[in-house]
Amino acid sequence: MTKEQFSQAWKIAKNKDIDLENIDDSILFGCGLSDFAPVYTTIETVAKLLRWQCLFIFGDGFDTQELNRMAIIARKKFQII
Repeated sequence: MTKEQFSQAWKIAKNKDIDLENIDDSILFGCGLSDFAPVYTTIETVAKLLRWQCLFIFGDGFDTQELNRMAIIARKKFQII
Protein backbone atom coordinates (compact mmCIF):
# COMPACT_ATOMS: atom_id res chain seq x y z
CA MET A 1 0.00 0.00 0.00
CA THR A 2 1.39 3.38 -0.94
CA LYS A 3 1.43 6.47 1.26
CA GLU A 4 -1.21 8.10 -0.97
CA GLN A 5 -3.50 5.07 -0.73
CA PHE A 6 -3.10 5.01 3.05
CA SER A 7 -3.95 8.71 3.20
CA GLN A 8 -7.11 8.04 1.19
CA ALA A 9 -8.08 5.22 3.55
CA TRP A 10 -7.46 7.44 6.58
CA LYS A 11 -9.56 10.24 5.09
CA ILE A 12 -12.46 7.79 4.65
CA ALA A 13 -11.97 6.33 8.14
CA LYS A 14 -12.16 9.76 9.79
CA ASN A 15 -15.35 10.73 7.96
CA LYS A 16 -18.14 9.32 10.11
CA ASP A 17 -20.67 10.25 7.39
CA ILE A 18 -19.25 7.43 5.25
CA ASP A 19 -20.93 4.14 6.17
CA LEU A 20 -18.49 1.23 6.21
CA GLU A 21 -20.80 -1.18 8.02
CA ASN A 22 -21.30 -3.46 5.01
CA ILE A 23 -17.58 -3.71 4.22
CA ASP A 24 -16.12 -7.09 5.16
CA ASP A 25 -12.70 -6.49 6.69
CA SER A 26 -12.17 -10.03 7.96
CA ILE A 27 -9.39 -10.57 5.40
CA LEU A 28 -7.29 -8.14 7.46
CA PHE A 29 -7.85 -9.79 10.85
CA GLY A 30 -4.50 -10.67 12.38
CA CYS A 31 -2.54 -8.33 10.11
CA GLY A 32 -0.24 -7.38 12.99
CA LEU A 33 0.99 -10.94 13.43
CA SER A 34 4.40 -11.84 12.04
CA ASP A 35 3.07 -14.76 9.98
CA PHE A 36 0.29 -12.74 8.30
CA ALA A 37 0.86 -13.01 4.55
CA PRO A 38 0.31 -9.98 2.28
CA VAL A 39 -3.23 -9.73 0.89
CA TYR A 40 -5.05 -7.94 -1.92
CA THR A 41 -7.71 -5.61 -0.58
CA THR A 42 -9.51 -2.32 -1.17
CA ILE A 43 -9.05 1.15 0.27
CA GLU A 44 -12.51 0.96 1.86
CA THR A 45 -11.59 -2.29 3.65
CA VAL A 46 -8.46 -0.69 5.07
CA ALA A 47 -10.51 2.37 6.06
CA LYS A 48 -12.88 0.19 8.08
CA LEU A 49 -9.93 -1.46 9.82
CA LEU A 50 -8.40 1.94 10.60
CA ARG A 51 -11.66 3.27 11.97
CA TRP A 52 -11.93 0.31 14.33
CA GLN A 53 -8.26 -0.04 15.21
CA CYS A 54 -7.40 3.62 15.77
CA LEU A 55 -10.53 5.00 17.41
CA PHE A 56 -10.12 5.60 21.13
CA ILE A 57 -12.32 3.36 23.26
CA PHE A 58 -14.48 6.27 24.33
CA GLY A 59 -14.85 7.50 20.75
CA ASP A 60 -13.39 10.94 21.44
CA GLY A 61 -10.59 10.94 18.89
CA PHE A 62 -8.04 8.74 17.23
CA ASP A 63 -4.89 7.10 18.58
CA THR A 64 -2.04 8.48 16.45
CA GLN A 65 0.45 5.91 17.73
CA GLU A 66 -1.82 3.11 16.54
CA LEU A 67 -2.31 4.92 13.24
CA ASN A 68 1.46 4.98 12.76
CA ARG A 69 1.68 1.26 13.59
CA MET A 70 -1.09 0.51 11.08
CA ALA A 71 0.72 2.55 8.39
CA ILE A 72 3.81 0.36 8.82
CA ILE A 73 1.71 -2.80 8.59
CA ALA A 74 -0.25 -1.54 5.59
CA ARG A 75 2.90 -0.64 3.66
CA LYS A 76 4.18 -4.21 3.96
CA LYS A 77 1.06 -6.35 3.95
CA PHE A 78 -1.75 -4.69 1.95
CA GLN A 79 -1.86 -4.58 -1.85
CA ILE A 80 -4.66 -2.32 -3.08
CA ILE A 81 -6.73 -3.54 -6.02
